[in-house]
Parts: sequence; structure tokens; C-alpha cells
Amino acid sequence: MKTDAHPQYDLERIYAISIVEVARRLGLNVRRSGVNYVTNCPWHDDANPSLVLYRRTGENHCHCFVCGHDHKVIRLTMQVLNTDFLEACKWLSAEFCIPTLDGRTIHQAKRRLIQKPLTEEEQPDYMYIPTEMADRMVTAEDGLTRCLMHLFNPEAVKWMVEEYRVGCYAFGGLDDYTTFPSIDSQGRVTNIKIQHYDSNPESPTFCHCDKTPYMLGKIWQNDGLLPRDAALKPACMFGEHLLSKYPTQTVVLVESPKNAIVGSLACPEMLWIAAGNKTGIRRERMMPLAGRNVIVMPDRDAIGQWTKDVAELSDLANFTVRPFSLHTGGADDKHFDVADFVIGERWTEIGKAFLAFFLGILSVFSGCFSGVSESCE
Repeated sequence: MKTDAHPQYDLERIYAISIVEVARRLGLNVRRSGVNYVTNCPWHDDANPSLVLYRRTGENHCHCFVCGHDHKVIRLTMQVLNTDFLEACKWLSAEFCIPTLDGRTIHQAKRRLIQKPLTEEEQPDYMYIPTEMADRMVTAEDGLTRCLMHLFNPEAVKWMVEEYRVGCYAFGGLDDYTTFPSIDSQGRVTNIKIQHYDSNPESPTFCHCDKTPYMLGKIWQNDGLLPRDAALKPACMFGEHLLSKYPTQTVVLVESPKNAIVGSLACPEMLWIAAGNKTGIRRERMMPLAGRNVIVMPDRDAIGQWTKDVAELSDLANFTVRPFSLHTGGADDKHFDVADFVIGERWTEIGKAFLAFFLGILSVFSGCFSGVSESCE
């Protein structure tokens, strides 16, 4: 939907931006109503929300059932910001990180659907998520952070949020999904994982994930906030960007971002990094750990696999496997991990002492690391 009148703006991507997200960025008070969203109509004096935001398959527009206005994202932006078409396009392009187009890009975009498949040499470089898109979400209002406020000093939790760039995202009718950005050693955002947590301290599932996790990169591509045909760089380790900030700290490698965050609060003397999943111990992903002292703390069901995996990387870093989860928690909980231990203990003094002993904080690490072992006597 690119036109000759305004060739510098990628109207196809602009019109594909979620109208719900546009309304939020414009400062409108958006709330869910059934399968859609509603807000106050900017085209008339609206005491009760009458503007319905339709964002579903084949629909991305707003309609007011009082004054009858029915528009898409650009007209809504024009009305709220009291600006013209070009300024609205400029604002939307900047707000949602959509680059303007030059003549060559426009020509290529028009031919995109009829081009023959690219050869290996012609394949585009991987795309990274613009840093500002991740930074906009950094806050302590998400579900997991609210949980951790019950367990740790709030100031320490706020420090953790800034360090790991944890944030909050509205998705699926809920406004407190936790965002975990994977930021590589060069400060580039490779992807952002979002998960929802039960933040009720009286619930038996308190601080546990209660919804399916998603990757924002794919969601934003589907919503037109990122190029649909771009190849996102595979996610790196969670917390990888902190390796250069703390070059001498011993690293603790765990599976999930939640484990890394909880571990960093429970034991801030070490740098906690997450592989991302059970299959995350791969040489290409572990390369930023080269030359570091690394304590490996797998979930209970991955102890054997991770011990084998890091043994094959003994030339890369000084790995020491510490099967903490094997000695804690219920014997029938196959997925028990360090976060489960801390949350279950509600972080008592006994819990602190046990974790400190197991990690060997008080020991001299230079004498502990000698390849891969299961303990440090």
C-alpha cells in the first residue's frame, strides 16, 4: 500500500501496526471489552468509552458507535495529535521504529512477492530488535517483579530490573506479562521472551508461570511492527550483555531467565546468566563465556545432559557442575530448580545459608576450578 504521493513512508507496515498499541502510545485509556478493546472517542466529547478497537484477523481499525467515525491507525493518530497525514506517518514511523524508504527499497518492496528465491549469497543479514523497543518496556510493574517484591528488598529488585532490562507487556487481555530481553555482548536485542506469572502471594502457584510463553519478535512481525520477511537473529544467553560489565565475577549458568533473576537477588556476589532452555548448552551460544569461571546449575531434569554438554566445552571455559536441585525440593519434582528453592523457602536465613554453602561463596575459586566436576570439596 505504498503510494507515489508519499513514497518515503512504508504505509503497508504503518497500516499493519496494531491499532490497540497505537491507541496506548497516544495516551488513550484502553481497556478490554470481550474480544475487542474500547477507549474514549477523540472525535466527540465521550464520557463513556464508545470507540471500539478491532484487532483480529482481517481487521485493524476503530469504530465509534456514537458518532459513527470509522478509521485506521493514521487517521486516529491525526485526530489525537491534531496533525496532518505526513506528520502522523512521521510520528508512527518513529514511535514504532519503521524506517523510511528510498527509491530502491520501494522498488524492491513492490517486487517482493514475485521475486525468485534468494541464493545463499543474497540472503539478508539477521535483523535485531531495535533497542528502544525493549527499553520502552523496562519497568517494575510486571507480574514476576511484583512477586519478587514480596521476597527481597524492593530496591534490590529495582536494581535487578535495570541490570537485566526486565519489563512489562500487555498481551492476551493481561497487562502484566514479564519481558525477558536477550541482549548480546554487543548490546543488540536478539529477541524478547514474555511470560505471565501468578503474583498472588496466597496462591499455591505464586511466582510460577501460569500462561504459555511467547517470543515478541514473532508477535511483532505478525503485527507489522517488525518486517515480516526478516530473519531474526537466534536468541543469545539471557544476561549476556552483563559479561563485559562484570569481567571478573564468577558466572552461574542456569536454564531460565527467571532462575537468573532470582539467583542474582539471592546471591548478588556472582553473575547469573541463563542459557534459555535445556538445549542451550551449545558452543556457538557459549562463546561469550570463553575464559570465565562458570558454575553450572541445571534444573533437576537436565543434570545429566548439562554435565555431558559442558564436558565437551572444557577447552572454552572453566565449568564446574553443581547439581543444587538434586539435593533440594521434593523427590518427585523433576523440574525443580534454584528459583523453586528460593521461592519455597520464602528466602529465610536457613535458605540463604544453604545456598551460600552450596555455591561455595566463601571458598577461593581459583583453587576450585579444574575442568568439569560435580563438586568443589
